[in-house]
Amino acid sequence: MFDLHSHILFGVDDGSRSFEESKLMLRQAKAKGLDHIVCTPHCRFDSWNSELIDQNFTVLQQYAQSQGVQMSLGHEVYWKKLMQLGFERAPELVIEGTNMLLLELSTEAMPTNWQRFIYEIQGMGLQVIIAHPERYLAVQRDLNIAYELKEMDCYLQLSANFCKGGMFDKRRKTAMALLREDMVDYLASDAHRPEDYDTYAKALSVCREL
Repeated sequence: MFDLHSHILFGVDDGSRSFEESKLMLRQAKAKGLDHIVCTPHCRFDSWNSELIDQNFTVLQQYAQSQGVQMSLGHEVYWKKLMQLGFERAPELVIEGTNMLLLELSTEAMPTNWQRFIYEIQGMGLQVIIAHPERYLAVQRDLNIAYELKEMDCYLQLSANFCKGGMFDKRRKTAMALLREDMVDYLASDAHRPEDYDTYAKALSVCREL
């Protein structure tokens, strides 16, 4: 199985804090049936360091290969950070070997002229994947925004921790609505800690029951 979104890469964001923790996360992921993991460190804060990411990825990738797990490098790109870097940097941030860009929008409100923002990225020949739309208040309030994203040829990626909320939790309700409407393209672990793969297994079970 393929995990599109994870923070298993150590020492680069709020995910894994050490190589040892990354190794434990890898073992947990493999135990849940994952054999290809995409590292998607946050490209969001001023502390984003592409050289450190590349350096640590090389170390973790070598270990993953020794364990029979394929590992690729991408980024979880926050829209404001991409604006800061410039659209011309977008091709550098895709999942390696693909044209897919994992894009994070604001949880509080959709960016002004967000459609134009996405079209700018698509105009570079890139496939936009929207990270965890179930978390965005705008989507929670109006599922038509998710429909519009799909009509714009964006892929939608759920993060597994939606299933940790109760039946009235807004993230869970929105995730379940997206699943029932067959709008979800990827379920990802979005793992930050080893125990998050237990949540991934639970979410996978929820999806299979629908």
